[in-house]
Amino acid sequence: MNKKFFVCAIVALLAFGGQAALAQEKEITYSQGDPTELWGTNYGKAETYDVAMLMNDKALAGLKIKQLRVPFPFTEGISEARVWLSKQLPAIKSGKMQSPDIVAVDFTPVADDWATITLDEPYTLTEEGVYVGYSFKTEKPNENTAQPVVTTKYTSTNGFLVHTTGKYRTAFHDLYPYAGQLAMEVVLTGNGIKDNAVEAAWAPELNLVAGQTGKGTFEIINHGRQGVQTIEYTVSIDGQEENHQVDVELRPVFGVFTDVDFQLPVVAERGGYDYTVTITKVNGQPNEDDYPTATGRANVYNTLPKHRAVLEEYTGTWCGYCPRGFVGLEEMNRLYPDDFIGISYHNGDPMEITSNFPSPVSGFPDAWLDRVSQTDAFCGDSQPGTFGIDKAWERRCEVFAPASIDIETQWTDNDHLQATAHTTFPIDSDECPYELCFALIQDGMTGTGSGWNQSNYYNGQSGWPASMDQFTQGKSSVSGLVFNDVIVARSSVAGLSGSLQAPIVADVAQSYSYTFDMNTVVNTSKENIIQDKNLLRVVVLLIDTRTGEIANANKCTAGHNTGIDATTLSRDASVDSVSYYNLQGQLVSSPQHGIFVRSEKLSNGKVITRKIKM
Repeated sequence: MNKKFFVCAIVALLAFGGQAALAQEKEITYSQGDPTELWGTNYGKAETYDVAMLMNDKALAGLKIKQLRVPFPFTEGISEARVWLSKQLPAIKSGKMQSPDIVAVDFTPVADDWATITLDEPYTLTEEGVYVGYSFKTEKPNENTAQPVVTTKYTSTNGFLVHTTGKYRTAFHDLYPYAGQLAMEVVLTGNGIKDNAVEAAWAPELNLVAGQTGKGTFEIINHGRQGVQTIEYTVSIDGQEENHQVDVELRPVFGVFTDVDFQLPVVAERGGYDYTVTITKVNGQPNEDDYPTATGRANVYNTLPKHRAVLEEYTGTWCGYCPRGFVGLEEMNRLYPDDFIGISYHNGDPMEITSNFPSPVSGFPDAWLDRVSQTDAFCGDSQPGTFGIDKAWERRCEVFAPASIDIETQWTDNDHLQATAHTTFPIDSDECPYELCFALIQDGMTGTGSGWNQSNYYNGQSGWPASMDQFTQGKSSVSGLVFNDVIVARSSVAGLSGSLQAPIVADVAQSYSYTFDMNTVVNTSKENIIQDKNLLRVVVLLIDTRTGEIANANKCTAGHNTGIDATTLSRDASVDSVSYYNLQGQLVSSPQHGIFVRSEKLSNGKVITRKIKM
């Protein structure tokens, strides 16, 4: 072989290989989502912000960070801005952030736009990831400059970390789930960047009814350079598979995501099933992503309990900040008249019945959802001054409820209201770690005198929704209010021992009755506080004895029922057989003196159980 030709061939091959490698290196932009929200500390003074996000997506390892892009809604009062990278979150000493361990670069913000900062030396991402952030100083804010940080709509852990020299002085705080993710964009380069790649990131656990179509949403994340207009996917469960194509809208940015609605094939039998969702095509092309499949769990029941979350509010007419709770409960009753359950515990006024509250109260006003989530009865988990309890309540209602409760009430005489709860679990269990609590609620409460006048610190304040007008445009003391959702009596707050029995038989109702004596319904001053029996309601709470959590609840107007009525069932069907059990669940042939469980099997297949005293 000609030596000169060989050398030239090698040079040409190397040159071609270098060009090919160069051609393979592409550029892609990373983001945690679309910028939609503004956030600030509401500190009210000048302070320094240090904000960051953790970039640790497994698909980014080996790529190089070339540029950082930072959005600012305004530049008024903003100074000393810089971007930075750090393998570890910078330490905080004497309230100030220390230097990051990789790089920091000063930049000039651009009002209502993105500032682009190019690194002198690109940084190569490792599998451990890197913290990407920026810092700036702000002068004392006004109404236009109070929220200088741009965030996304959705939340995640390590998606928005914040330290300030004011409100968050001692350390970086992860604002999940109270704020969206940080809106920054990171421009990366490297080999192996794909054009059409979408990850099936997450599929939910679904609770479904046998024989009915299951619906849910799964999350997809763009991992390609191209924007995404369509995806094709398969969904598989219990040996069944269906193919679908849907239109989506994702920008040509790595990390932007969206939810996709989907349906599961019908499952006929009760049980637990794994299902998969696999994205097969993106924009009509084969999906190039390394993680195209997400696996979820489907729990299939014959009946599915509806979760009605309970908001327990702690208030008093002497409390000048408590009007927002008053308005919050009124708004929730207006928005969700059938399903919202509010219980208002009063303190230090004529509606107070106890100081033994079911949840710890750090101050007034206070509120808890299902006794597991402390919140605000107006703002919920949203920014102060905004109505957000509806979103917090809705999120809590999405939690699976272990049983449904139906209630029937009747006046046994003029002074005694009997409430019977029919509790139905969708699954069998040898254990029953649940008990019932009965609460009597009075609506329409009014009165005269100083104890009934609501102290009001919102008079003259601006920036609140119109629902607060009665107080923002009112006086420092508001009279003539009508108080609803006021608890006036209750059984044991932690649940009545023996009100539910093991074993639990799926789809078979357990019934338990409790009677309220109107003569004993008094406030802490021993005054009877029933004002209108026609405006009384009974609330039944299902208490998880392991945690104290309210697992579900229902409400019923005095003298009515919510659905299942044992008397109606008996009229609509004959009784085929009757059995008696002792409190240990053992069958008893001839019940004598004591408390027993009576089980009636009806001709329509229904089973009614009641606790009776012989």
